[in-house]
Amino acid sequence: PVGEGGIGIVRISGANAEKIAHTLFKPYNKPRTFASHHLYFGTIVNPADNASLDTALMAVMKKPKSFTGETVVEFHCHGGQLVLQRVLEVILRQGARLSEPGEFTKRAFLNGKMDLAQAEAVIDLIRAKTDLSLKLAQSQLEGVLSQKINQIKNAVVNLLVPLEAGLDFPDEEDVTILSDSEIKQSLKQIKSEIKQLLSTYEEGKVLKEGISCIILGRPNVGKSSLLNLLLKEERAIVTPIPGTTRDIIEEVVNIKGIPLRLMDTAGLRETEDEIESIGIKFTMKRLESSHMVLFVVDISGGEFAEDIKILETITDKKTIIIGNKMDKATEKSVKSFHHGFKGRTTVDISALLNKGIEELRQIIYKQAIGHKTDEFTGMVISHARHKVNLEQASKAMVKAEETLNNGLSREFIAVELKEAVERLGEITGAVTTEDILDRIFSQFCIGK
Repeated sequence: PVGEGGIGIVRISGANAEKIAHTLFKPYNKPRTFASHHLYFGTIVNPADNASLDTALMAVMKKPKSFTGETVVEFHCHGGQLVLQRVLEVILRQGARLSEPGEFTKRAFLNGKMDLAQAEAVIDLIRAKTDLSLKLAQSQLEGVLSQKINQIKNAVVNLLVPLEAGLDFPDEEDVTILSDSEIKQSLKQIKSEIKQLLSTYEEGKVLKEGISCIILGRPNVGKSSLLNLLLKEERAIVTPIPGTTRDIIEEVVNIKGIPLRLMDTAGLRETEDEIESIGIKFTMKRLESSHMVLFVVDISGGEFAEDIKILETITDKKTIIIGNKMDKATEKSVKSFHHGFKGRTTVDISALLNKGIEELRQIIYKQAIGHKTDEFTGMVISHARHKVNLEQASKAMVKAEETLNNGLSREFIAVELKEAVERLGEITGAVTTEDILDRIFSQFCIGK
């Protein structure tokens, strides 16, 4: 992205990268050749008039030992926009062109430096907002997911090879003919491994993308105070006057590694105030796209009929009922709160005294992630593309098993196994199309 910094890097990859470096860069120690993976100090000049453009460092990373697998040159310049623009202009005059979004990573994939799942992890690494999402991206970049996919694919191939050998050479003595029970056992094991990996998608998606969460409730129940506590900063204005919050305030908070996109909203009530009414309309619109609701209730009053009425309009959302102002609540009102919202997930807090917030964080985490463990193994899928291909591979395995059970020719089993191999291969890029590559790498920034 365009900006200013202490250092700005201009990167070139391709067959003519080193030639361009010799044309533009004048090192102070004047070596005959540039050694790979060494930094040289010198001046970048415009070859048209030999005018100096910047004092810089330059590195050549000769193929195949570079990110892209091609020869790569980097100019480490001063980080001003004008300096970098002038350096880029003279590079383009030497026959280079501007890279497309994600082209460096795409070239790394095409040159066998990484598979497609690892390439996707590069953009996840850049966009990571929490330690857990960063850990997930690093794990995928290191090939943990790819190894698992290849393990499953190899299991399918190991079943397919003797199956096809038995079909092609049924009379050969050295060909092992698999029994129905052996085939069935292998199919069962492969289906189980695919199913286990598919079960991690929701967790992986939440870790990677986060979850949108809206704070709802009647006016003056402590929604803005709750936002400030979760953010650990004064982001929203807090007053005892109902209707203070009118615009929707959005912030991202880290809940045990999950990026939670919080939205503080206008209090829900009937009002004649035109601006407040608009705020309430915006709130209800945002509710539709939210995944989770933090519904705040004033626990001290003991009357919750209006709150329950509002809650009845919220469906198909993960909802946590938060009883705020427990510092002012009586034992009777607390019991009334838990009775009134029986069967729902509830938690008591005091935003004023900062009590119950850690328990609330735990509940939010469990609701978002879907289980109670805090452990992360890295063996999760987080991309819809991976999920779709695993589902198709699973369907192929089911069809193969049905074919076996129905006593049909094993040729039909082989057809389904080949489909599964192809679908699993699409995840790592062993099988792919230009359209798939374009869609994946178009999400990247230019220069990565």
